[in-house]
Amino acid sequence: MVLVPGFDHLLKAYDISDLLDDIASSDPPAYLRRCFAEGDSAPYLSWPRVQQLAACAMVLDAVVNGRDYPGFEPELIADWRLHYAATLTRLREPACAALRRILARDAAAIAVDPVPAAPPAAGTAADTAAEVGADAPPAGAVEAELRELERRLEA
Repeated sequence: MVLVPGFDHLLKAYDISDLLDDIASSDPPAYLRRCFAEGDSAPYLSWPRVQQLAACAMVLDAVVNGRDYPGFEPELIADWRLHYAATLTRLREPACAALRRILARDAAAIAVDPVPAAPPAAGTAADTAAEVGADAPPAGAVEAELRELERRLEA
């Protein structure tokens, strides 16, 4: 396995263990499929949603490409590799589509203006400006990390 450093900007102040618990307590392929579908189709993604989607892409990369990310539970990822790798391989394209969507519509806007003046009316409670947070990293750092994730999943 390859230990993957980095992605510090995307995971800053994000509790990866909560996400892993959420995935584990559901059907992992269905959870990830839903995450990528929602990320690709939502009219607006807040900073926490961008982080969640990126973390789901990292989980997918860890399982299907054998990479180990700091903070991920090695035993859990190994179990998912054993049971779900074949199924999760089919989620590469939806994951890449969701990452491209963020790059096209959200990443720069969130990083440049981490608290937008008016989020879309259709936004959910999790997508409100109050929860976007003022600690979003610089646009260039986020964009580079998202592009690297996309590159890894396309490989």
